[in-house]
This record gives sequence, structure tokens and C-alpha cells, in this order.
Amino acid sequence: MKLLSNERFIVGVLFSWVAGFVDAASFLGLNGLFTSHITGNLVIAATEIIGVGGQALWVRLAVIPVFMFAVALTTVLARRHQLKLSHLISMETLVLLLFTITAIILAPAHHKSANNLPLFLTGSLGVFSMGIQNALMRESLGHIAPTTAMTNNLTQFTMDLALITGLHGTLRSRVSGQDLDACRTRLIKFGSALLGFGVGAIFGGVLTAKFGLFSLCLPLALMIFLSLRSELIFRHTDMNPGLK
Repeated sequence: MKLLSNERFIVGVLFSWVAGFVDAASFLGLNGLFTSHITGNLVIAATEIIGVGGQALWVRLAVIPVFMFAVALTTVLARRHQLKLSHLISMETLVLLLFTITAIILAPAHHKSANNLPLFLTGSLGVFSMGIQNALMRESLGHIAPTTAMTNNLTQFTMDLALITGLHGTLRSRVSGQDLDACRTRLIKFGSALLGFGVGAIFGGVLTAKFGLFSLCLPLALMIFLSLRSELIFRHTDMNPGLK
């Protein structure tokens, strides 16, 4: 499925917004569990090993293989079975729907279960949905900046910003106009992902603090829209082979 350049930009921003929202909502509503910034769970798990923080050590460690399985499954479906982008987006939307329903019903943050099973079940669904997004971005939308790994995006954005704003004298004469144009293009590419994720995280934090995990209905609605939109684009390109 081919997306026009403007659509690529918009899709990247919206996916980043969803990832930021879900990460902030899960952190607040799932006892500090990250669903997008998955390696952040290792840091919190390390503090829990020494007795600082909550009591969800095994959950934080257990969701990591869940994330890996989601990435592996999406990769296999995309490559071996040639699952289309629209189908991958629909798959993420379905898992996000299950995550939202489970989060609302189980309300794991208020559950007093000593074994944290409600937290694991709910968190695993959130992690699984973000694992799908990570994989589909690499498999089908590699031209768009990563929508969940903001550290790399921030690094590249800062490097390009430094090159553009700090070039002067001898150094400027060594950089071609083509390289400067590439820097500006990357600034937009990675900056838009950072902006989308940041704004999404703010929305997720504010709305979850006010409405609890019911707030997940908002990114879910957006993913449903993206799923329907991608299916329409795919059907349009099927009917117009020259757009592929």
C-alpha cells in the first residue's frame, strides 16, 4: 500500500500520539508499568529488587517476552504470510481494544490481588499492542521515524539541529547544500514523531488522571479511524494499480 508524502507525515504523528498516550496512561493506571517504553520496566524492576517502589517485579520482567513475541509474530505475518499494512494496523487496533476493555473491567491499579495477575493480563495486552506497532513501523513504514523509541529520535533530531544552527565559517564550506536539505528533512521527520509522542503523553497523563483508564477509549478511537482509513487506501490502490 502506497501512502502519499503528506499521509506519511500525518500517520507518523498519529501513531506517535497513540504510543505516547498509551504509555502515559498505562504508567499512571497500571502501577508504573510502561507499555511503549518497554525497557523502562527494567529500570523500575531493578529498584524493586532492592526493595524500592512497588511490588510488581515479576510483571515488569514478564511483559518483556510478551513484547518480543508480539514483534516476532508481526514480523512473521508481514514477511512469510505477506500480511498487508492495513491488516497489521487492524491487528494492533483489535489488541488495543482488548487492552482497553480489560483495563476498564479489571481496574488493576485498584485490585488487591497479591499475585498481580490482573496487572499482568492487562499490561500484557497493552505491551502486545505496542509491540505490533513497533514491528509494523519497521516492516511497512520504515520511511517514517520510529513512533515509540523516542531516545533515538531525540538523538538524531539534536544532531541535525546542531549541524544546521551551528554551521559557520570553515565548517559550513565543507557541508553541501544537499546535506543541509537532508538535515532539514530529518528535522521534520524526527521532530514530528517527538512532538506527536510528547503531546500524546500529555493528553494521556491529564485524561487518565481525571478519568482513569477509560481514557484509553480516545487512542482506541483514533486507531479505529487509522485502520478504516488504511483499508480504504489499500482498496483504492487495488482498483488503481498505477498508484502502487
